[in-house]
Amino acid sequence: MSDVPIRVDKTFTAEFPGASRSATEAGANLVHTATLFLDELNRRRATVTSLSPSACQVLAVLDGAGEPLPSNTIAERLLITTASMTSLLDTRERKGMVRRSPHPTDRRKILVSITPQASAIVDEMLPVIHGAQAAVFAPLTAAERRTFIALLARVQTRLGELVDADLPTPAPREKRAR
Repeated sequence: MSDVPIRVDKTFTAEFPGASRSATEAGANLVHTATLFLDELNRRRATVTSLSPSACQVLAVLDGAGEPLPSNTIAERLLITTASMTSLLDTRERKGMVRRSPHPTDRRKILVSITPQASAIVDEMLPVIHGAQAAVFAPLTAAERRTFIALLARVQTRLGELVDADLPTPAPREKRAR
């Protein structure tokens, strides 16, 4: 494995005036760590099912809800569009993993429920995923995990603020000599 953590060259700020070397390193390490983490979850999930990560998430949300849910509620919980959710549900329904039924009081809504076959997959898959999470974060104490979560929350809050902020006009950059 390459050097951990990822570092940028000491000349970084000379090459990119106004940039932050530590912020760039933090971003690169966050993305790299997230990729490695998802790869490990997917590697372990694949020992239980060949379903895509998105399909597994849909089933886990339905199983965890304990009741049928409208598709837009599932989409909100997974942070995906309703169009993507429709496609996922169409495929899961064809495979006999979910059922759609009319909402009992609102004719405009459809409720989605998980089938026993899919619930059995979730029951087998979730302990594997939880085991992976425990293994990945084993090097951190409970206090360090709480600090890690608090730091991520601050970054997430900042990202939410930036979504609503005007984007700065990029300054022209001189090409460096090669």
